[in-house]
Amino acid sequence: MIQIEPEKQVRIEKYKTKSDECFENNDYETSIDLLVQAWGEIPQPKGLYPDTYNIVRDIIDTFTVIKNYKSAKQWLNHLYTSDFERIDDGEREFLSGTIYYELGELNVAKEFFDIANKKSEGRSFEGQDVKYIKLLKGS
Repeated sequence: MIQIEPEKQVRIEKYKTKSDECFENNDYETSIDLLVQAWGEIPQPKGLYPDTYNIVRDIIDTFTVIKNYKSAKQWLNHLYTSDFERIDDGEREFLSGTIYYELGELNVAKEFFDIANKKSEGRSFEGQDVKYIKLLKGS
């Protein structure tokens, strides 16, 4: 992985820290805005930098907390083009499945859950809401 220029990395860390503070204070919109600013600091191609996955994941997770699944879905593509060296354990597909599930796109959700289940050998579903595995198993 390539390292980000030190001054940009400092700005990214400040955005992330402020975002965490806003999240803890239930100011989710500001938290997201700060994460988007951190995302903007990362040079192209973003997938070469390790911070990208966690930033996108935090954006999606925060949209999920406020049940803004449509906006979360818009960030899914960034998740797949982030941190190219990250282990492909099905987490991306599981998260995609949950977003599509919550949007009512159950056929698409099931396809993502199937991929996540295979990649993770079922571990993706551990500790998660049983509604997701029920959709996959058809029960």
